[in-house]
Amino acid sequence: MRQFVAERELENGILTVEGKKFRYLNSVLRVQPGDMIHVRLLDSTLQPMTVAKIDEDSRKIILQVAGDQVPKGEDLHAGPIQNMPQAKLWLFQFVAKPPKMDLIIRQAVECGVQCIVPVEGTFCQKGNIESARKKASPGDDRWNRIITEAREQSGSPVSTRILEPVTVEQACMMMEKEGIPLSVVLYEQSEGTVSMAAALEGKKGSTQAAIFVGAEGGISPEEISTLKNAGVQSVHIKTNILRCETAALYGTAALQTLLYE
Repeated sequence: MRQFVAERELENGILTVEGKKFRYLNSVLRVQPGDMIHVRLLDSTLQPMTVAKIDEDSRKIILQVAGDQVPKGEDLHAGPIQNMPQAKLWLFQFVAKPPKMDLIIRQAVECGVQCIVPVEGTFCQKGNIESARKKASPGDDRWNRIITEAREQSGSPVSTRILEPVTVEQACMMMEKEGIPLSVVLYEQSEGTVSMAAALEGKKGSTQAAIFVGAEGGISPEEISTLKNAGVQSVHIKTNILRCETAALYGTAALQTLLYE
């Protein structure tokens, strides 16, 4: 069974599920009393739990602890993948159209990206930026729902966060503040760029890494210059022309593979 992501702490070994989460367990996963499920707790550990009671009238499901927690870092031989990624990955995504942003977020979560930062670029559409600002605000839950669904589907132990949109300059300051030692930007031009392998040479084992990906219109030369001045390496991937949502997934996968393998 796929993992279930908890939204509250355990209370005396009991987890009460209600609201939209009740519908997910009751109508989507169709759990029954006595079923065993793996619950991803707020600290990212997995907790085997039993469905103790389903109350259709009050629309509540009671889950009860049914075994020891699986410590972070240990393999889980039955159930969702447990191992945490070896490096904290940041995706700085120039704001794309809303449906594409939703897809990019979903795929980034499945890949184990820990932090997604929308970037307001020169070529980003004004309406798309306004939509991203709204969805990143505390009052809008759409992107949080996408994160939860992607984690439950993929078994990701990473509690992915989405920050509020920033400018390119603010993104550079954020990297400096966080102490990110490795950062790349995907660029469609080959001049002045390197391969992903060359960008990561000598940097395997980095605990943090960031990747910048453009929106539909790409990234302006001025923005590339700003990123380069901040130490971000321009990477050109020698493939066909990629859509922004494909580039985000492709680039993240390439970065992960070279970092971990």
